[in-house]
Order: sequence, then structure tokens, then C-alpha cells
Amino acid sequence: MAKKLLLVDVDCGVDDAQALMLALAAPDVEILGITCCHGNSTLENVCRNVLCVLKCCNRLEIPVYGGASRPLLGKNIHASEYHGVDGLGDVPDLEFPGLEALKKEHAVLAILRIVSEHPGQVTFVATGPLTNLALAFNMDPTLPQKIKSLFIMGGNMESRGNYTACGEFNFLCDPEAAYVVLNSFDCPTCISTWEFTFKNMLPWTFTRSGSPRTPRRQTL
Repeated sequence: MAKKLLLVDVDCGVDDAQALMLALAAPDVEILGITCCHGNSTLENVCRNVLCVLKCCNRLEIPVYGGASRPLLGKNIHASEYHGVDGLGDVPDLEFPGLEALKKEHAVLAILRIVSEHPGQVTFVATGPLTNLALAFNMDPTLPQKIKSLFIMGGNMESRGNYTACGEFNFLCDPEAAYVVLNSFDCPTCISTWEFTFKNMLPWTFTRSGSPRTPRRQTL
């Protein structure tokens, strides 16, 4: 069976790190590239965090691209009070690969190139603000027709926010980009809202070698 081809766009905090590790562990998935965006932390930290996850998983062969460092309009907001200043919980002594491991190509250009190289085959997974994807659409309005499907983590259904009273963080980081994407992409699209992700979170208790571990606060 052919593997599912993923292009993953992240603002790598702790949640994105977990999502990446799950995708890396899936035997039927091939990640063609990881594009980075502002969000949970600064763009530089996000890029470092992705490289750190890939190093921990021995998958540094997957290309990583730096992208938008700010929203289309307005000011940056970050979630350092939740994910830590560095985006990965400020765990000491993490051996981050250097940013020289990043590809020189900009994330937006990489999105357009990779999708064009695999027309109709790429599933685009966006777990952060949609700035990179909106910019890619503005450069190539035919992009939605070239993507197999689009998965978005963002928004809400019940007007309850996780950053403001009514605002979900990813969409609030760049509402204009969310508007562009939601009104322009007509490929099959799934949106995992704040409520959905909250109700389907990973448990704190994991099993290793068949033995239950003691529940504790998870760190990376």
C-alpha cells in the first residue's frame, strides 16, 4: 500500500511536538517536509523545536523550512505562559540542532514546490496559524486544486476560547490568514476545533513495554 504523503505546517510547541512524533511513528505515513510558522513561540524557537523533535526521533533527514515570522496583519502573540518561553516547556539541557540544519528555501516556496511535485497526492496538515498557507495561496491561487486534502487544527464551535474568552489561539494568531484559507480552499477539508481537540487529548498515563507508568505531568 502506498504511503500517505504529508506536508506538515507547525508552530511547534508541546502539542505540535506530540503530533509530529505520532506522524513519525505511523508506518503508513511519509512526511515530505515540515514548514514552520510563528505562533506558540518565535519562528526561530519553532524551527529549533522541530529540529529537536526530529533529532530525538532520528529523523533529521526530513527537510525543515522556516516561514512566516508574523501574521498578515497586526502584532505577534505567543503562548509562552503555556508552552514555555522556548515552546517546549523550557526543559533544561535539550540538545537542539543548529539552525544551519534548516533548508534555505522559504517555507511558502517549499509548499508550492512540494505540492506541485506531487499533484493531487499531498495531505496538508496545519497545526498552527495559517499564515504560510495563506501566503502560498496568494502566490498560487490554483494551490487548493493541487492538494489532496487539508487538515486544520484551529477555531471553535461553541464560542469558547482558549486564549481569550471567545478566541481560539491558532485562528487568533492570524485571523486574516484563517479567513483567506477558509474562504479559498475547496479541497476536502477537516477542521479540528478547540472543543474537538480538548475532548480527544492524549492522556497523561502511557504504557511502556506493557507496564503502566505512574501518572505524572508530562514533559519533553
